[in-house]
Amino acid sequence: MSNLFAIAVLATIVCSSANVESKPPNIVFILSDDLGYGDVSISQMVNRTKEIPTPNVQRLADEGMRFLRGYSGQVCAPSRCTLMTGRHSGHCTVRGNDGSYTPLVEQDVTVATVLRHAYTTGIVGKWGLGDFNTTGYPLQQGFDYYVGQASQVACHDWYPKIIQNNTVGNYALEANAKASNATCGDHHSKCTWANDLYCREAVSFIRRHGKDEKPFFLFFSTTTPHTGFLAGDKSPYAIPAPYDTRFNFGQQIQSYFAGATSAQDDFVGAVLDELKAQNIDEDTIVFFSGDNGPDSHPFDLFDDPGPFRGKKRSLHEGGVRQTIVARWPGHVPANSTTDHLFAFWDFLPTAAELGGLSLPSSVDGISAASILQGHKQDAKHQYLYWEFCNYGNQSGLLPQQYEGGWIQAIRYDAEDTSSGAVSEWKGIRSNRGSVLLYNLTDDIAESTDLAHKFPDVVKEIVGFMEQSHTEDPYWKSSQNKSDQCCGSCFQHQGCHSPCMQRNKSVSGSAYGDDVALAISNPPQHISAIHLLGEWLIDHKHTPADGALHVIYDMHMDNARVEAPGTRCIHRAIVDFHLSEDGQQWATMKHADPESADSDKCPLQMIGDLKTDGNTLYIRWKDSSDEGTGSHQVSTWRKPSFDYD
Repeated sequence: MSNLFAIAVLATIVCSSANVESKPPNIVFILSDDLGYGDVSISQMVNRTKEIPTPNVQRLADEGMRFLRGYSGQVCAPSRCTLMTGRHSGHCTVRGNDGSYTPLVEQDVTVATVLRHAYTTGIVGKWGLGDFNTTGYPLQQGFDYYVGQASQVACHDWYPKIIQNNTVGNYALEANAKASNATCGDHHSKCTWANDLYCREAVSFIRRHGKDEKPFFLFFSTTTPHTGFLAGDKSPYAIPAPYDTRFNFGQQIQSYFAGATSAQDDFVGAVLDELKAQNIDEDTIVFFSGDNGPDSHPFDLFDDPGPFRGKKRSLHEGGVRQTIVARWPGHVPANSTTDHLFAFWDFLPTAAELGGLSLPSSVDGISAASILQGHKQDAKHQYLYWEFCNYGNQSGLLPQQYEGGWIQAIRYDAEDTSSGAVSEWKGIRSNRGSVLLYNLTDDIAESTDLAHKFPDVVKEIVGFMEQSHTEDPYWKSSQNKSDQCCGSCFQHQGCHSPCMQRNKSVSGSAYGDDVALAISNPPQHISAIHLLGEWLIDHKHTPADGALHVIYDMHMDNARVEAPGTRCIHRAIVDFHLSEDGQQWATMKHADPESADSDKCPLQMIGDLKTDGNTLYIRWKDSSDEGTGSHQVSTWRKPSFDYD
């Protein structure tokens, strides 16, 4: 934290907003992971075939206020960056996945940094904005207490062997030492589900600090209903009892997703029950939201995106729209709604005003404290802004309308001065190309492009886009369609172009002089986990005509290479550790050798693999070539990593 900001906070700490009583409220923000707009009962315009009961989230809404036009980020790490720093994705330090590559830096000011001068600050669960021993770790970013998984990638292990426990970076969970589907027993009862642990820690934090003279701030960040893994469990939602048998919707993936969502609702209930037990219900404001749009399961049953286009990672409404709810009995009007635009970057200034504290000058957000307490508020956003690099197709129930690449989006209200009618404009463009323009007032699904009818609106939106983006060398944008942007990188030392290699040491420590922060000491190998996702053919010599996929199993320490729709690439095991410089070959072998039909498919993937992180080389043998059995090399490229 900068010294100037520290002085400003200390100078104004005794001053409070006219709308905040002498003792500021406790503040709790519960963040759900990959929760769709339609997955909870509080959202409007949802056409579900089946509904997942969420009585505790509904309780928040019945006793609080819903922001009907709430907005998050588009994907895990950037979304959390906007929430924690009060800055939109054109200014945030973390603009893609994840915080291992660009952790929050010393100059970043988080909501915990602001509140710490008057609050006890704690976080439980998923972080994703900086690993242990970096400047982005929670204890370096204003938090007094942290138990969870700091790594964006590690969070997908639902039964982790180690977690982070304050100043201990490798805190062992003994029950999970050999966690697998076989060893965890029936309903995984012998092992510790990370989210159950985090819920207990959240309740314990409230219990410890509920009667303190200082108020507390708790960021309770779960990993539900995001997919989560357990070795040997084939389900992408390896939930324990009682959630694994709570629903039967015919399809296991839907039933387990519903169980994970129901678990999230139970966690909300546990927090509310503890606040009541401590008799601090009326002294505590509780916020709840998902972090981005839905993902990783069929959307038809629960109408997860609601009426919106797109899903997680999309800058269509389906990727960023949320019903955000806040409850503060006796202060926030019960069972109320507001059309006030509230984005994740508004949380920091809102929390600061509620706590009677000053703001850093760099925030993009606007406090909604007056709105929350039923007062008129003149301060409103001129517009909301997002940017993101993604080359995939993020269609939900409705297809994506824009090309992949570096995407910008603007959302703003324009009032007709003569009629008073408000147009809710949404503009999206790819790679600084033409703008797609939608009027959400009449077209919530972003179906009809109106750019040709409203050139003045398009011009205004382009101006907003240009003034909102600050170039960051680590998150390279695209200047045109052929120029590549950086979407995600999962290595401390950085990735090859279009991302950036880095050689940076960080000094100073919140843990003591014996702990060194050393981004400059990278892992010695590229892990198979960094190869996840789709790879596109980049060479004429290839045994397949489509895309190749790399799927990782963190517990078996290997990856599978699959090429759907072709006989010539079969499932294969890839060595977990790959050469850092990409110059050494890792041997591949069939995981399912009986599926290989050499008569029908002479090009057998019984070869080798190497990679530099951005290009994947597979050396394969033409088994029909008698004698030498010569090898050829196929080359695949991955323009944007995206594992979140």
